[in-house]
Amino acid sequence: MIRGNPDSTNILLGTNNSEKIKELSLLLGGLPLKFESVKDVKTDVPLVESAHTHYENACLKARYWSAASNSLAIASDGGLVIPSMFGIWNSLYTNRTFVDLEVAKRPGALLEFMDRHEGLDRKAFWLEAVAVAVNGVLLSAWVARSITGAIAFQVNERNPRPEFWVNGIWYFPDIGKYYGSLDVGEGRLYPDHWAVLESPIKSFFQSYLGLKPD
Repeated sequence: MIRGNPDSTNILLGTNNSEKIKELSLLLGGLPLKFESVKDVKTDVPLVESAHTHYENACLKARYWSAASNSLAIASDGGLVIPSMFGIWNSLYTNRTFVDLEVAKRPGALLEFMDRHEGLDRKAFWLEAVAVAVNGVLLSAWVARSITGAIAFQVNERNPRPEFWVNGIWYFPDIGKYYGSLDVGEGRLYPDHWAVLESPIKSFFQSYLGLKPD
């Protein structure tokens, strides 16, 4: 296995999405890694997300960015799964379905799309895949799903993280809170995809960097 140097290991965060940058940074927090931006990487061939699953797309992105930067890279791909809308709504296109709308208008567009769905038909969860590659070679990849919530009947206009527009409609009825408004304690009771991914990914990097387990 190709290993990094724990004293000076750079890793490229393979995304232009500010929310993903934040989440990936938190995911890798506490590890001896220096984060690099894709804004500093010159590419001749555009990245095309052509895979049919989030797992495959994450792997594609990680290989792409690691090859373009000749370095270690991490990338992810995720989306909102609404089981009752199978064949109508595809989680792969969560951020592209309403691409012509301003981010602030996308939650309302999905609610309108689901106006005839009630009860269990509004159940929803998030799938997220993360992959790590170096110099175009895939090292490892993972996929995780969040706990199941529901699509709310109205948009949370006080969404604390409006860049992630799903926050404004993904809801947990039993506690009456939107995903984006969960506090730390509630986050432990309702673990999201990032919480599920944290342990296996940190274990991988501890091994890759030659670190002792916590």
